Amino acid sequence: MRKVFVGVDVAKDKLDISITLDGLKYDPIQILNNESSILGFFDYLKTTYKKSELFFGYEATSNYMHVLQKLLTVHDFKQIMINPYMMSHYLKHLNSRKKSDLADSLGIAKYIQTLDQDEFKTIFNQSDKTLRKYTSSINLLRKLDTQLLNFVHSQKENPIDLLDSFLCALELKIKETKKGLEKEAEKVLKELFPHVIELKKEIKGVGYALLLELVPIFLKSQNYTLKQLQSFVGLSPKIFESGTSVHKKESMSKRGSSLVRKLLYLCTMSAIQYNEIIKEKYTRLVDGGKNKMVALVACMSHLFRAVYVKFHQGLINA
Repeated sequence: MRKVFVGVDVAKDKLDISITLDGLKYDPIQILNNESSILGFFDYLKTTYKKSELFFGYEATSNYMHVLQKLLTVHDFKQIMINPYMMSHYLKHLNSRKKSDLADSLGIAKYIQTLDQDEFKTIFNQSDKTLRKYTSSINLLRKLDTQLLNFVHSQKENPIDLLDSFLCALELKIKETKKGLEKEAEKVLKELFPHVIELKKEIKGVGYALLLELVPIFLKSQNYTLKQLQSFVGLSPKIFESGTSVHKKESMSKRGSSLVRKLLYLCTMSAIQYNEIIKEKYTRLVDGGKNKMVALVACMSHLFRAVYVKFHQGLINA
């Protein structure tokens, strides 16, 4: 059976698509990013590439990929979601001078040809989408709260009673809404995955705020290894070397969500006090001569791995 590889560059309103068969480039296709257009494209593929096995690849892009991902899952197509950072390196490897959505889709199509068939195991997960809507809303309110607080502070020397009372009322409403959403999100998380209650008890230092950020990442990235996920959230070391003489100091890559790393940092600081395993590891590293921040990052990684393993064990046992 022939293998057809479909690379998709996902945008808000459109999908740029490149189809490759036997290493050949076919005419590019651009469709709207909505259900009817995608279903029409599926019909085109089934008609044009009869008796062929179809493999789809696309980059992780917030919520814009969900319609495509859901329909690919419903129609049982093999698909894989690619780390954008990894894809950018592959495009540099191709020495592609042209940067466009179409060039990206062709690069994706070429890249997924190099993968094993077993790696195409991404699926749509409604729980991921539900939790992300909560976390995205909470994060938006958190940003608005900070921006409004800074704005009010910067304007305190210019009092306007009517406007100031409105801003105070708005600030209060944002805080109340955020608090309510956090409680609702925690409730939804427990209903979807009851084992997180026991997970939180077993791993001291971990809170629901961290779990609400990590669980969607775990659900969204089924085809990532634990090591790749650790890199995805920016905990992997960044090394700079040139020849045999230049060796710069290792540092945390800090790619991915800064909020996840901030929550991991806060939870790890708590775990160092109350979690005997994390506390022992931190003390051992510091006593062994490691810088305190290096030891802290190592403990952050340990906590991340522990949550990952316990969460997936709970899914298997559920």
